Amino acid sequence: MATIQKFQDLEIWQLARQLENEIFIISKDGLLSKDFALKDQINRSAGSIMDNIAEGFGRGGRNEFIQFLSIAKASATELQSQIIRCFDRKYIAKEQFEKLDATTLLVGNKIGALIKHLNEAEFKGQKFLNRTTIKQQTNNSTENNSPTPNSNNNNNNQTDNTKHQTPNKVFTENAAKPLGAYPHARKVGNLLFLSGIGSRSAIDNKIPGLELDDNGSIINYDIALETHQVMANVKAVLEASGSSWDKIVDVTVFLTNMKKDFPTYNKIYAEYFSDVQACRTTVEVKSLPTPIAIELKVIATI
Repeated sequence: MATIQKFQDLEIWQLARQLENEIFIISKDGLLSKDFALKDQINRSAGSIMDNIAEGFGRGGRNEFIQFLSIAKASATELQSQIIRCFDRKYIAKEQFEKLDATTLLVGNKIGALIKHLNEAEFKGQKFLNRTTIKQQTNNSTENNSPTPNSNNNNNNQTDNTKHQTPNKVFTENAAKPLGAYPHARKVGNLLFLSGIGSRSAIDNKIPGLELDDNGSIINYDIALETHQVMANVKAVLEASGSSWDKIVDVTVFLTNMKKDFPTYNKIYAEYFSDVQACRTTVEVKSLPTPIAIELKVIATI
């Protein structure tokens, strides 16, 4: 990410573009072109891969890039399923199916490899270059400035995020804003308690994959996209708190549709927690404060 200047130079974007073009070709003619619902779905999934890679790169921050890459990877998995549907309905030949399936799998694997690399990298992103942290500002102030009668006025110039940040309460702009009077997390001794973390995006407050009608009722939602988004939000809060994913010790998961969503959520959960082995409880609830389908309550060490 540090050496590449534009998203077009990313190999995964180039592969995603090639895949999107191949999907467009098979969908513009033949039997698939007449299945309007599947045609629309498969084109949106293919486009979502390359677009989310591009937008994530353009955000200029590592955590945001990882977040959008997770969405792109989920779209690649969705696309694989749709390609299988095309083959089952005899819209494409076996040779065509095998080629598309292999390309989609390759794209997903390469996105996963980049996510792993970014998770292990120390570089935060271009937009954080030359940014002075609150801790550095405090240290510089203590070392270089003696107390003056006007020193209290300097505190009034801090950002809103700094004003309500205290040593034991954590707020971060990299996770969706809390809906009420509570922090993202709170530190008690060497323990970290996260508030309920849902699938709203920190970037635009939207719920990925959600479709609502004019009355605000849910038409469709994507538990896979929401699960990946929840994990990204939890990770952002952990990092803002001075903790990390491997320090999670207990997770409570709330689902609004256990029967429908548990298999997909449970599979994705294993991708994130197989090496962590945190304690887990999964419960079904009638609804959550926003039209999300999943929420996590996490306890970790610091």
